[in-house]
Amino acid sequence: MRTIRALKIAAAIVVALPTLASAQRGRQFNNAWFWGAKAGGAMFGNASGNYRAAPLAGIDWLITRTRGGLYISGSQAFFNEKTYTFRDPNFPIDSGYREIHLKNMRRLDVAAVGFPGNWRNVHPYFGAGFAAAFIADAEPVGPFYNVAQYNFAQQVVHDEKAQIAPFGIVGSQWRMKWGSLFGQITAASAHRDFILYNGRSANLTYEIGARYNIGSSIDRN
Repeated sequence: MRTIRALKIAAAIVVALPTLASAQRGRQFNNAWFWGAKAGGAMFGNASGNYRAAPLAGIDWLITRTRGGLYISGSQAFFNEKTYTFRDPNFPIDSGYREIHLKNMRRLDVAAVGFPGNWRNVHPYFGAGFAAAFIADAEPVGPFYNVAQYNFAQQVVHDEKAQIAPFGIVGSQWRMKWGSLFGQITAASAHRDFILYNGRSANLTYEIGARYNIGSSIDRN
């Protein structure tokens, strides 16, 4: 029964593909609402101050008008990294550094975008907005010799594991028969009080993905 059901689903998809492809060909880039999925890399300064790349995956939405639109994205970068803070700033005798383990970063981007030029199948875009970044897991490394040291480390994590920063985006989208492919680069400033900051003033991403036009972004009623 499961095999028959799977074959029926596969057959329905095969039958629907020409219709979906035809619908995509008939839908214009302007005044549209695109849903997309993407993958790529996130670049940031590591503990040595050098850039390193971490794999990234996410989804996005692109709402277009004639010359501009709105871009919204949610993504996660996957990494295990470390940073350092003071071990105990209140006592000079213990003024060394404490290691903090960092794991993964989630990010929400919102930007206004513009579409220069007017080509049939290729649509470059650029934009600017704000990116909210949040470290998924940050754990200070012991030992802790008193409660004050533990509380200080936890306060650093609480205060510095998230940031909201301006960012810019440049990319291009190519319309295919079945949907659209895109590639883009973003650059977001890195605040000094962000726990991932390690001497580099910007965090970069490079991404490729696919978007599907789900219909008009204008209410025609």
